[in-house]
Amino acid sequence: MVRFGGVLFAGVIAWALPTPTTAAEAPDEDSTQLAPVTVSATKIERPVFETPAAVSTISAEEIEAAMPYGYDDVFETVPGVAIQGGPRRIAEEPSIRGFQDEQIILRIDGARQNFNAAHRGRFLLDPDLLARIEVLRGGHSAIYGSGALGGVISLETKDAADYLDDADVFGLRAKLGYQSNGDELSSYLTAFGQSGAFDVLGSVAWRDVGENFEDGAGNDILATQDRLENGLLKLGFELSEHQRLEFSASRYTNTGVNTPNANSEATVDNIVDRNTQRDGYRMRYRFDNPDNRWLQLTAVAYRTETEVDEQRFADDRRDFTDFTTTGFDLYNHTRFEFFGDRDAVLTYGVEGYSDSQSGTRNGELRPEFPTAEADYRAYYFQADLPITAKLSLLPGVRSDSFEYDATGFAKREETETSPRISLGYRASDDLYLWGGYSESFRAPSLTELYADGVHFVAPIGPGQVVINEFQPTPDLAPEYARSEEIGLRYRWGDENEWLLSANAWRSRVDNFVDSVVIFISGPPSFDPSTGNLVFPGTTTNTNTDADLHGFETELRYDAGSWYAEIGASLVDGERRESGEGLGSLQQDRAYLESGLHFNHATIGARVIGAAARDDVPEGSLVTPGYGVVDIFASYTPASGFLDGFELRASVNNVLDREYRVHPSGVNQPGRSVRLSIARTFGGL
Repeated sequence: MVRFGGVLFAGVIAWALPTPTTAAEAPDEDSTQLAPVTVSATKIERPVFETPAAVSTISAEEIEAAMPYGYDDVFETVPGVAIQGGPRRIAEEPSIRGFQDEQIILRIDGARQNFNAAHRGRFLLDPDLLARIEVLRGGHSAIYGSGALGGVISLETKDAADYLDDADVFGLRAKLGYQSNGDELSSYLTAFGQSGAFDVLGSVAWRDVGENFEDGAGNDILATQDRLENGLLKLGFELSEHQRLEFSASRYTNTGVNTPNANSEATVDNIVDRNTQRDGYRMRYRFDNPDNRWLQLTAVAYRTETEVDEQRFADDRRDFTDFTTTGFDLYNHTRFEFFGDRDAVLTYGVEGYSDSQSGTRNGELRPEFPTAEADYRAYYFQADLPITAKLSLLPGVRSDSFEYDATGFAKREETETSPRISLGYRASDDLYLWGGYSESFRAPSLTELYADGVHFVAPIGPGQVVINEFQPTPDLAPEYARSEEIGLRYRWGDENEWLLSANAWRSRVDNFVDSVVIFISGPPSFDPSTGNLVFPGTTTNTNTDADLHGFETELRYDAGSWYAEIGASLVDGERRESGEGLGSLQQDRAYLESGLHFNHATIGARVIGAAARDDVPEGSLVTPGYGVVDIFASYTPASGFLDGFELRASVNNVLDREYRVHPSGVNQPGRSVRLSIARTFGGL
């Protein structure tokens, strides 16, 4: 009964309330769509079309249309981006342009999400709580600091303004969902309101995968059941006409039977009962007076606490992991006349944050996740300079100082400087050309520097085992990337029905951090306590040099009554000295999507293809290519019994293909039917 409680509660709300005249309706098919804007690229609102960077935006409507189980569904049509880690959402990690995981900055409402415990995922937020996603591809340490080698993913959660106009009103949104593969039930309930200068939003998301997934061959993907609960509370205060103060708190929990390495195959000996919890707290202040050219201020302070509690079934071994990030970001925009009546914008700010981690195993300190701290302090500057009416120059630089402190190791302090320069040229109203050069870095993580103890134990024969151990590398150097890219955006046709974007890029990475696992590193020894012959093995992080390069493109056509889009991304890379491929690069991918709009309904299909990834180091995992077909439909009736409801359905992996996403060794789910029904009461 507990499994159905959240669904029944939201269902009662959805069906019991009467239809108000203010219920949200489907947008008119002939309504003009606003051009997308970006904030993450320059920290100030700017049209995507005229931004000299590779940036993509995903709206709440697009997230809803994806009917996502996890973030792989959300990003599958964003060129250059892949979600790695396999089918378990608790294992999902980002990959952009061949950079992965900690080489990419992940932010929720401006707060850095630095948690990383190997193979345990980073997307600890239900996607249905999101209002918007921005993906900034390429090196951007000049604004965002350590970790922005591959790019930045900014997640913005919904607030009351996403449901309200200027009137004082309160309302509810309820949603029910079902997915056949895994027998997943889901429910969402959001309450929102505004009264004078005060607004509030409270959301609860609940998902329950009741059975293991099946892959395209009909085999169970073991240890894929989980339960997700996510709560979000946001309060806003309009202190004056141009000042706003916000508070938010959220809690995400994921419980289920998984593997310790959540992206690996499950066996009888390696499954754990895992509980993951993330608590986030944030305060943001903004001053934005268009008549004040000197002050446009934003200040964010936050704290994120992540805990993972695992108990292994085979021997009751219990691991506890704790990771906390506390930080702030304070920046201002100043406008001044540069040439004639054209304004330049200077952005400058300071940022600081600290990471602390600790781990225990059966109540004792766990060297595999050592107790350690890191403190970061930075200041940055960026200018947006209109050189001519068509040409703009965006130089920027950031200086980061960071310090490590771990028990048993000497303190370490370093400073890195990250410059970036971009050039944008609007050749005509419909053609924009841009290029850029950047230098970005990533400071090694605490676990990469200080991990010690046993990595894994593997039997290799009767009375013979391998005990592979981590080797601490406290002198591991920061990764440093020098990147160049060029791009264009071109639109044409009546009402700009056609939009083409394309860009090519190259990154040369010094001190690329590579984890080297030597399965057997020396002669065996006899262990009299077990009677086993024990072979030693080592896992060590080392620095190497690597070169990566690629190409991304999208072409979209929107005729109002129907649309079509196609996109592709190519990624390649190799070690500089040996020319050997890199084992972690995502696959080359392409997609084609088309849909038809009629009578408040949409139907469409999507095809996604990926090439094989076989240019990898000897002994590394090889992944074959694949093709997957999805079909989808939505209906938002404007009259009758269902007036005001939003109905969606999709069939994912229609052909029931068996496939994997590189470099995961676990298959993705096979065919799945997804259904949802939603209703908003009050508001817009």
